Amino acid sequence: MFRNLVSVRKLIAGTLAFSLGCGVGPSPGMEEETGSATESTQGLGATERALASDRAYQWLKVQQDLTNGSALSGLVDSFDDWWNATERKQIVYTYDQAVAAIAFMAKGDRVRAEKVLDKLVAIQDPDGSWINSYWWNGYGEEIRKHVGPVAWVTMAFMTHEKLYGSTTYRTPARKALEWMLTFKKPNGAISGGRTTWDIQGVWTDEVWSSTEHNEDVYNLYRYYAGKFSDRTTAYNDAAQGVKQFLDNVMWNDTTKRFYGGWKNNTGLLDANVPLDVNPWGVLALGLSGTRDYKASLASVDNARGVGTVADPRYVHSLPYENTTITAYDFDWQYDCARATDQNGNYNGDRCADIWFEGSAFMSVAHYMNGNTAKADSIIDEIIKKQGTSGSLLGGVPYSLKGTSNNYWRMAQENCVSSTGWLLLAIHRFNPFTGSVVNGGGGNTTDTQAPSAPSSLKVSSTTSSSVTLSWTASTDNVGVASYDIYRGSTLVGSSSATTFTASGLSASTTYSFSIKARDAAGNTSTASNTVSATTSASGTGDGHTTADYTANVTRTSSTQARISFKPTTSALYVDVHYTLNGGGQQNFRMALANGTWTQDVAGLSAGSRLEYWFTYEKSGPQYDSPHYTYTH
Repeated sequence: MFRNLVSVRKLIAGTLAFSLGCGVGPSPGMEEETGSATESTQGLGATERALASDRAYQWLKVQQDLTNGSALSGLVDSFDDWWNATERKQIVYTYDQAVAAIAFMAKGDRVRAEKVLDKLVAIQDPDGSWINSYWWNGYGEEIRKHVGPVAWVTMAFMTHEKLYGSTTYRTPARKALEWMLTFKKPNGAISGGRTTWDIQGVWTDEVWSSTEHNEDVYNLYRYYAGKFSDRTTAYNDAAQGVKQFLDNVMWNDTTKRFYGGWKNNTGLLDANVPLDVNPWGVLALGLSGTRDYKASLASVDNARGVGTVADPRYVHSLPYENTTITAYDFDWQYDCARATDQNGNYNGDRCADIWFEGSAFMSVAHYMNGNTAKADSIIDEIIKKQGTSGSLLGGVPYSLKGTSNNYWRMAQENCVSSTGWLLLAIHRFNPFTGSVVNGGGGNTTDTQAPSAPSSLKVSSTTSSSVTLSWTASTDNVGVASYDIYRGSTLVGSSSATTFTASGLSASTTYSFSIKARDAAGNTSTASNTVSATTSASGTGDGHTTADYTANVTRTSSTQARISFKPTTSALYVDVHYTLNGGGQQNFRMALANGTWTQDVAGLSAGSRLEYWFTYEKSGPQYDSPHYTYTH
């Protein structure tokens, strides 16, 4: 969540170092919190928000595909940013990977989520931790092991288990839980983790306990206390200690909001109050309990003061193009002030800004509090800044103006954290519990499974693939995705009612069935079963959709031609392919007579070509499914 592309190392002296990662009046959804869902607003409709969700999902997929062929293939590039005009910054933040995996699961894409999670398992340190971020070549960019990012990865493991009933990630989850438990303090808090920055190259313990990462771990220890019988007592004790720390040390009962954290080296509170500790407190602890946690939402919404810690101002209405965006800042600054790093160097100005990721936190928390109108109005404000064309399609920047906050200078590039959280806000998904929330004060207890998909049929076949289509299922809350089975083997998931099973053998008969699944993890009975026989190899590999016809034609014993003919003319078509599982190749295809082509050489009998396209259609950019050709 929090990072500084200018320099992550430029933390302001004396502040608490947080550890997670990316004309028009104020919107009516930003008025004082009442807990009521009766506010009126003239915002976007469900269709526009669904489109925004789809676009966010597409952007996340593009960012994941960027790492193909690298040491960290499967992870998601955190920012759409560049060192210069031709060189991309190749960095993945650990927190962002958890957000992306949870967003993929909320969208029903189990395959992409598991690509993220499997790679995280592969790079987990033996002690159970991850460093805060990595370059694509596998070397660490931010050599710190903070509890927050580790907790978020574990949160993604928990979400996977809740949604799919799978225990695949139990072992790495336990390793992470044990590592975090080593930082338990006498006041119940889990402290920040470890760093090599205080003494260059030497691992030392962080001296602070932040509110936010203690909110992160609370439900994890509660959940896994019921999964590991030999650790039930230890994990329940950890959850209880964290709760006491949050309720009795971090909660300010005068202002009705959380403090930012505790400094173990001085025994003092950090008076700074980043916005996120308040909506995250609601999502992690509930609307009320020992404290009235939902009151912190009103505290944030009513913070329209002079812009100091004592009199903060979180809500801003700032100009953007020919309108304004009204949403939330990271912290309380209003009048611009010079910011410096821990060495006293200038690090930008602290001014009023819009923090899009944190604004999405507030949307989910307000929805949980029963205020649907406010939750939707926040989403609508974020969508104003969502990319609508080209490579920016679907992405949401970290901040509107790129100012400094009390910790670092914020980025303006599209990023995983803001884009993923917009998707989660639209889908009303709470990562802290691994479940959707309702609009009336808590998490859903949906136990009703969707109806079985019907009318499953084979739409087309090639030598290496079968394309299926079916009639949608119905559900009391909503269908999240469909799981596709080849025989009894799960081969993929789809949020649409079509799917192409690729990587099949030529001249072979396969059987398929489909099951629907909702966001609570309830799974339907199976659809009807269909059989399909792939064609013989080497005879071409055609695919026709509403947008295009794609084909691979064998042109010689060592060469094939990939072709793409769009239904309407395209400004550009890029093809991406791997040969026999090797590194990814990317080319701008050549256009002749309305068809785009790319020749592939170096083939031999049995060579396997996996390929897919990125193409322009009337402005927006789209990605095709992955197809497979066997030479």
